[in-house]
Amino acid sequence: MTGKLLERLPNPMIKAASAALAFAALGVAFVPAAQAETKVYVNPEYNQGFSGATSLGGVLNLDVGIENGPFYAQLGPALATGTGSAEWGIAGKTGVSGKVSDHMNLYAEVSAAKFDGADAAFGLKVGSKYTF
Repeated sequence: MTGKLLERLPNPMIKAASAALAFAALGVAFVPAAQAETKVYVNPEYNQGFSGATSLGGVLNLDVGIENGPFYAQLGPALATGTGSAEWGIAGKTGVSGKVSDHMNLYAEVSAAKFDGADAAFGLKVGSKYTF
């Protein structure tokens, strides 16, 4: 079933990103229920880039995701703007976060986006949050 679905997708990078996010989503869905309950969410988000005062463009992500305990995965259409025109593509991310002490949380996230006529973009984010 998954193979036939992936064959219908227009681009090899979209196929790879979709497959990776699907497997991540399956992993999220099968985290033991004792840890947490699976939740579905929407995550509209706009990111704008600048170099000095010059705009480099932006991307509006319209993701739908699932979350189970510390794991999440989301995927959706993305609208790139700022180059004189707008272009639709696909973007998604998956990640994990966890509490390491009463005040500190660590997290990691992997993301991917693909638009026609452009190389696929990938991102990695790792960090921590300390509360006082």
